[in-house]
Amino acid sequence: MIRGLYTGASGMLSEMSRTDVISNNLANVNTSGFKKDRAIFRALPEMNIHRFDDPITVGLDRVIDPRPFIGMLGTGAMLDEINTDFSQGAIKVTSNPLDIALRGEGFFEVQTPEGIRYTRDGSFTMDREGYIVTSDGYYVLGENGPVLLPQEGDIVISQQGEVTVSGQFVDRLRIVNFADQGQLIKQGSNLYNSQTPMIQADDEVVQVVQGALEGSNANTISEMVDLITAFRAYEASQKVIQTHDETLDRAVNDIARI
Repeated sequence: MIRGLYTGASGMLSEMSRTDVISNNLANVNTSGFKKDRAIFRALPEMNIHRFDDPITVGLDRVIDPRPFIGMLGTGAMLDEINTDFSQGAIKVTSNPLDIALRGEGFFEVQTPEGIRYTRDGSFTMDREGYIVTSDGYYVLGENGPVLLPQEGDIVISQQGEVTVSGQFVDRLRIVNFADQGQLIKQGSNLYNSQTPMIQADDEVVQVVQGALEGSNANTISEMVDLITAFRAYEASQKVIQTHDETLDRAVNDIARI
C-alpha cells in the first residue's frame, strides 16, 4: 500500500518535468530557429509478486514453493532525458538582407565570451564596426573569423554562404554539422554547445536562404494538446495518492478499532 504512494508520486514528478518542457516549447513558438524538446521517460524496475501463506506441500523428496509467483508489479516512472527535435522549421520570407535561414542540416558558428557556440537563429544585424552579429551581439563567424562588411553596398549571400558586397567577395559563412546532433546541449539564447567533433556541412545537405528566417518547429496546437495530456496524467497520479491516503486512514483509524 505504501509502495503505491511512491508510484503515484513518481508519476506526478515525471509529469511536472514534462509540463516544464512543453511550457518552454510554447514560450518559443515564435523564436526563430528554435527546436522543440521532448521529455523521455523510462519505467522504474518492476518487482515480482508472490502469494504468501500458502500451505507447504511435500512430496517425492521436494517441497513446493509456498510463495507461488503471481506476476509483475510496476513501481512508477522517471525522467530519463530531454530530447531535442531538430526537424526543419518553416522558412518565412522577411526581405531583410541579414536575415538568413538554413534549409537542411547545419548550424551557424558564432563567437561568444564562453567560446564557440552554434545556432539556427539567423536573425543577424550589423554592429557599429560593420561586423555581422547575432541579436545578442555575438560575432557570426566566417572562414576567416568574424565577418566584417563594408559600411555601404548591396549585401548578397549565396546558397553556399558566400558573402559579397557590391560584387566584392568578403567571406564565406561557417556552416557546420554534427555526426550526432543528439549530443548538442542547449545553452540559452538559442545557442548550442557540443563536446563532439563537428564536420563541415555539405552544400548538398544544407542551403543558405537570404532574406528569410527559419521559424520554430514547435506547433502551438500540438503543444497545447500535450500540455492537457500531461495535466490529466498528473491528476490521475494525484488521485492514486489520494485513494491510498484514504485507504491508510481507514486501516489505521477504523480497522484498528475492531
